[in-house]
Amino acid sequence: MKTCRMHSALHSFCIREAQKEGIFCAVNIRKYPTGLPLKMFANSCRWLSLYSHNFDYYVLCRENNSRSILFFHENPEMFISFRLLRVLAFVPSSFLQREPMHLSYLVFLRYLSVTQWFEGLDCIVSTNLNLQTLVVSGNESQLGAPTIHLPCEIWDLPLLRHLELGNMYALDPPFQMKKRKNLQALSWASPTLYKKETYRNFPLLRKLKVFYRGGSCSNNNPLILDSIYYLKKLEKLTISVLVGCTITFPEQCMFPLKLKKLGLSGTNLCSRDLSVISMMPQLEVLKLENAIHGNIWEVDKGGFNKLRFLLIEDRNLKQLRTYLSCFKCLERLVLRSCCCFEEIPWFLAFHLQSIKLERCHPSVIEAAMQIREAGQKILKRWIEIIIRGAEYDESQNTHI
Repeated sequence: MKTCRMHSALHSFCIREAQKEGIFCAVNIRKYPTGLPLKMFANSCRWLSLYSHNFDYYVLCRENNSRSILFFHENPEMFISFRLLRVLAFVPSSFLQREPMHLSYLVFLRYLSVTQWFEGLDCIVSTNLNLQTLVVSGNESQLGAPTIHLPCEIWDLPLLRHLELGNMYALDPPFQMKKRKNLQALSWASPTLYKKETYRNFPLLRKLKVFYRGGSCSNNNPLILDSIYYLKKLEKLTISVLVGCTITFPEQCMFPLKLKKLGLSGTNLCSRDLSVISMMPQLEVLKLENAIHGNIWEVDKGGFNKLRFLLIEDRNLKQLRTYLSCFKCLERLVLRSCCCFEEIPWFLAFHLQSIKLERCHPSVIEAAMQIREAGQKILKRWIEIIIRGAEYDESQNTHI
């Protein structure tokens, strides 16, 4: 689970108890009286949240001992100087540009999440040597938009554990080839990130997300991902190709044995690569978003024995050919924008718990209903069917 919902009564109770214990302070910017200094809200609460939604509570504060500040407001016009601050999250770049010198004194800062990089942020990051997590989200990169290169001094942070950069940002590999044993999660974009010399320096990396914006690769000169073999601890891998490019995976033995989650977008995989993926011993989650070459996917016998979650988003895929010996542990199936998909293999009813359909062909919806009916009558078990988005109208070649 990545998100959850809470009853409003329980939510109010949590806020009230957090207020009594001096743990959490929430300030509604919409209802904040103009002209009052925000330091009125700086009390012994360790968490401070600034937001602009319709919740109507806030807590008056007295002292400057907060440890965390979360911005849920686009353009706050105030600043609180907290020397003990450890977490500063969802920070608008306009706010940081107004107050860069204040942030340079936050020597205890461990977590920094900003919406956009700017020139003054170089000094802020380099002076906070206790920084463990750095997130620069940015906007989604548009085709042809320039790539923003970030300073390589980021690699010099001695305690850096999580580095997450949006796809509009690029960071060259570290110049000094030394082991960075603290780094556990990395999300970045760089044409050179596939070199094995780079990943040898991240021996404890558990999560890797790669953005590739295109380059010299083609059908005759594919991008070969043989460097991931050196990531022995890798559990989650996501590869997103933003510009058309041919990706070739190494042989089965080259994959990290501990890999559990794999997400591929725009990779144009051939049948051989799909066969390699199907035999990965620990794979539990697979997400394929316009990642398959051709309109027929034939799974090898005995493939995906431990897979629990499968997502397919593909406008061209017509058939999924599989066997009874495949997908023995599959619990959740998500089909998204499958306009040409004909049917769902009926024997998946033996294992599935839920099927989610988004903007799919009516025949796919009908097949899902038949699977649920078979599950009820034959297996005496309920299969949840979730349908979202418009159906695809084949006669008009559009959505209705």
